[in-house]
Amino acid sequence: MKKNPLTGFVFIKNERWKLFLAMRLTIVFLFCFMLGGNATIMAQYRLNMKMGETTFEELFQEIRKQTGCIVMYNNDMLNKNEKVDANFGKIELEELLEKILSDKGLTFEINREFVILMKAPQKREEQKKVTITGIVKDKQGESLIGVTVLVKGTSIGAVTDSLGRYKITLPEQQDLVLIFSFIGMQSKEVKINNQKEINVTLEEDIETLEEVVVSTGYYNRKKESYTGATTSFTGDKLRMVSSGNVLSTLSVLDPSFKLLDNIEMGSDPNTIPEFTIRGGGSLQSEYENSPNMPTFILDGFEVNAEKIFDLDPNRVASITILKDAAATAIYGSRASNGVVVVETVEPQAGKLRLNYTFSGDFSFADLSVYDLMNATEKLEYERLAKLYTHSNIEMGDRYTDLYNQRLKWVQEGIDTDWLSKPIKDLGFGHKHFLLIEGGDSSIRYALSVNYNKTDGVMKKSGRRTVGIGSKLQYNYKNLRFINDLTYSNVKGTNSPYGSFTTYTYQNPYFHPYDENGNVKQYLYEPTLDGDVLVTNPLYNAAKKTRNESTYSEFNNNFSIEWNIMEGMTLRGKFSLNSKQESTDDFKPATHTDFATTQYKGSYQKGEQKTFTYDANIVFNYARSFMKHNINLAAVWNVRESNIDSYSVTAVNYPNEQMDHFGMGTAFQDGAKPAGDYEVSRLMGFAGNVNYGWDNRYLLDLSIRTDGSSVYGANQRWGTFGSIGIAWNIHREKWFENSRIVNNLKLRGSIGSTGGQNFYPFQSIRMFSYKDDLVDGITYNGSIGALLKSYGNTDLKWQKNLKRNIGLDFALFTSRLSGYVNFYKEDSKALLIDVLLAPSTGFDSYKDNLGEVENQGIETNIRGSVIRDTGKELQWDLFVSLMSNRNRLLKLNDALAAYNRMQDDKVNNADDDQKSNRPVVRYQKGKSINAIWANESLGIDPNSGQEIFLDQQGNKVDKWSTDNYKPLGCTDPDVEGSFGTMFMYKGFQLNAFFKYSIGGDIYNQTLVDKVENVNPKNNADRRVLYDRWKEAGDIARFKAIDNTETTMPTSRFIEKENYVQLSSLSVSYRFPVEKLRRLGMESLKVTAIGNDIFRASTVKMERGTVYPFARTYTLSLQVTF
Repeated sequence: MKKNPLTGFVFIKNERWKLFLAMRLTIVFLFCFMLGGNATIMAQYRLNMKMGETTFEELFQEIRKQTGCIVMYNNDMLNKNEKVDANFGKIELEELLEKILSDKGLTFEINREFVILMKAPQKREEQKKVTITGIVKDKQGESLIGVTVLVKGTSIGAVTDSLGRYKITLPEQQDLVLIFSFIGMQSKEVKINNQKEINVTLEEDIETLEEVVVSTGYYNRKKESYTGATTSFTGDKLRMVSSGNVLSTLSVLDPSFKLLDNIEMGSDPNTIPEFTIRGGGSLQSEYENSPNMPTFILDGFEVNAEKIFDLDPNRVASITILKDAAATAIYGSRASNGVVVVETVEPQAGKLRLNYTFSGDFSFADLSVYDLMNATEKLEYERLAKLYTHSNIEMGDRYTDLYNQRLKWVQEGIDTDWLSKPIKDLGFGHKHFLLIEGGDSSIRYALSVNYNKTDGVMKKSGRRTVGIGSKLQYNYKNLRFINDLTYSNVKGTNSPYGSFTTYTYQNPYFHPYDENGNVKQYLYEPTLDGDVLVTNPLYNAAKKTRNESTYSEFNNNFSIEWNIMEGMTLRGKFSLNSKQESTDDFKPATHTDFATTQYKGSYQKGEQKTFTYDANIVFNYARSFMKHNINLAAVWNVRESNIDSYSVTAVNYPNEQMDHFGMGTAFQDGAKPAGDYEVSRLMGFAGNVNYGWDNRYLLDLSIRTDGSSVYGANQRWGTFGSIGIAWNIHREKWFENSRIVNNLKLRGSIGSTGGQNFYPFQSIRMFSYKDDLVDGITYNGSIGALLKSYGNTDLKWQKNLKRNIGLDFALFTSRLSGYVNFYKEDSKALLIDVLLAPSTGFDSYKDNLGEVENQGIETNIRGSVIRDTGKELQWDLFVSLMSNRNRLLKLNDALAAYNRMQDDKVNNADDDQKSNRPVVRYQKGKSINAIWANESLGIDPNSGQEIFLDQQGNKVDKWSTDNYKPLGCTDPDVEGSFGTMFMYKGFQLNAFFKYSIGGDIYNQTLVDKVENVNPKNNADRRVLYDRWKEAGDIARFKAIDNTETTMPTSRFIEKENYVQLSSLSVSYRFPVEKLRRLGMESLKVTAIGNDIFRASTVKMERGTVYPFARTYTLSLQVTF
């Protein structure tokens, strides 16, 4: 395109003069800008102009001669050779210019020695506006959401809404053209030609349609040619469900990504939840941490779950879950539990944009699952449990006095609601996210700042996150450089009120305050033999304690991509991560923990430093010729992680104000500093070949070889691979132009992956220095070393053989769409603790012996009930489900010995030390999630004792480890989610429900709060009304005065079916045309409720250490 020069002069110009003049003009304009309104100086110049008929060029030359002013203009404004009458005589310069320019549609500005010509603004009455509206559809007549509508040659544009509608207001001009563009569709240009409504139909573009991609973390693959089983969600979809952590949100959207309910920790903001993908294939006893957690990839690099947990949802662009072998094999040894790929937002080119999001969270503790006795009921229960009965007459009288005293308290109205004491009336948290971005085709930039204060429902608990990040992208010829720098600081504060369980045990007839309103230190001081001191849990909370953890993390990701030629790229990425963590647990001398100890006060401090580097090089080549499509990828990566940690406890802090660690006077008796240093290294090579013929028949081949330091010296390297095939049935000729079948893909895959989620030194012998067992802490005055673990140089990779068959579909002009997957996964060479003879000096060592199978089905279906583009109305329904079953395929001597060890722990323990919870046991052909217990026939009406069935079916009245049976399984028959999406103009309503049917659960509440209850503690109301009291009672629970420990029994295995309203949201997006008047680009308000209600067939306490919560969020998102 030929460009006009910036200025036209009345003399011949060379390049140096242009440069000189441009520099002068730049200085002039800057000076004018700084002077503000006084920058334009209309100097008075008087001329004597008697030239007669002449050209504009000659006239401007004469003006410069007489005034020294240079006349500047664009050549396309004025023809310099055009004739003009310049016989004016004596005249002011301004008057002359007005006369010669008025009929040319030009005006001027005099700025010192410059006369600048410009187009005259149109008169107000000529500035007419025209509004263009319309609907964009595909060839099946379905509305297209997100189509870009742009006025050609300008930046004026719009985007179609959820019903395919758009609206553009622009100045009325001739020959304007609208450009309609959409991913997967051919762009279309339409001339306006005075039309007020322009409806457009876009057709599929086969080449661009294939560019819709699946992100694997290393490379992208065309969605239509991909054979793997994946699900993807945009950041907008995630934020529509919740403003909280994206992992919990993900579990609502995809049932295969399962959040494991933490019955104890509930909604604790400082507890990282655990997740599985398609069930668990590892045995829980293998690892200190979660053996079945998936691998998390953030912008191409592996991170831990805590990093994703603390990630601001506004930074997320998309999340993809990789499930089967075809999708995960590229990660080799890290992919047995599935892979979650998170991509953050990229800077957007264009003018400077500012995006701000505010969210306010209101949380309430959910205590609806608690049904404790009030003061009257509790005192009556104590009487029936014979707590105030004694065979000695004198002692009996004293117990009667104690009962009467407490009865008086009850009659006086003391009925303390202990559950409310550690709970906030209202928890309020707030989040702020600010994003500034802009740039052009060469350079793009983004700066983000986020602040998140999560307020827990227990008093003084919460989590605070502060983060800042910058992302810079620079394109130079065929090179692209990207640098992403982030810093975050997280502080978690645990409630000084302690465990919520403590408050559920407090007797309601105790009053926590004295007559002056001060918190009592003790609720009850013993007056009788055998009584114990009852501490007031509120007393310690009032002291200056500290229980918090913090971490600061610095992360820098740098990448360079070389576009070698069309379809061929080479990308290198390098990441550095430095993380410093600390924990502080301070208790002053006045804390009740030190009531009977020599030293008063303690401070436990721990620190951990982690440094990780991660690098990868990825080569990609894609080529299409004739009917062949080929994609090749080669990957090399290396990763090293170093962790250095220590912890130490100091004591004797006599004053609450002396809360610095260095103010302690001694170390804890018998304790020593503890520390750990871990190094793990990984290097891998991988390759992938993706082939498609005629976009119908598809093939994926992947292979990866990994070397890792965590395995035995003889098993450092492992090789993994997969093959995937697919058939795009809708591409066949018989489905061409079909209005019924829009997409139909049949796919299958098989392959192996590995797992290494365990302690990095389990394969080698380890020593412990300065151990207590070596002459105290030293040996002959020197540091001693003790062999702590028995190494295994043949310890190798855990392997997972994955098989998957799936079907993707879209029918009836995509009104009905979804997918279904059938899968089977065999986890082999699981790590098992092999028991050793006592003579070896070790309890066990690690070996690869176990084998577990998971198989199941997952599906997701979405349908549009109403889609009325004319009324801007849409209503969709969706449902997803998953059913998974696992079983132990191989039982070896090590697992059998593990079962015997569990039995011995029970049989050899004192009655009051026995665990009343079901233990983990393994049996070939049974689920690893089976609930093992004695089969019960219920409570004998005559004696109030429990009757069991032994292995031979005989009735017995004694519980025994010999009669363990798998009587339940925690795996539900089916679980998933369902919901609806309703949109009307700018309003949108979304509801997401989770459900579970057929799973079993061991109701521990019935054990701890009904049968194994200490009468001195409060308990579930059923302990008073539903326990056996006298002969003939038909009761579910044992005699009310029976204090024997209730061991695992089928009486407490219950079928749990539940439905939960996980998310309900309402949002409104304001019309763009109204916002532009206020200088805004977009404005959206949203209200979200999370975990609003939960209905279950099981009545059981949940959130025993930290309650669950209901959260309501109001958010505002604005873009300028």
